[in-house]
Amino acid sequence: MELICDKSRATISVVEAAIILGVCRATAFAIIQKTGFLMQGVPVIKVGKRCVISLAHLRTALNLDENGQIRAN
Repeated sequence: MELICDKSRATISVVEAAIILGVCRATAFAIIQKTGFLMQGVPVIKVGKRCVISLAHLRTALNLDENGQIRAN
């Protein structure tokens, strides 16, 4: 949980995002290859051959604020 709350980072690796979501890395990479997204609302940022995930987009998709707390609706 501390990874998703880390304010010093703008992006995380696909493997780190898979851990947060509780899926295996193979599943994460397969869906990225197929759709270009990690999940709905979470686009993949490609830097050369490397793929990274925006923490801001991931937090929003999971309905979390920047402290990792569930946002009130």
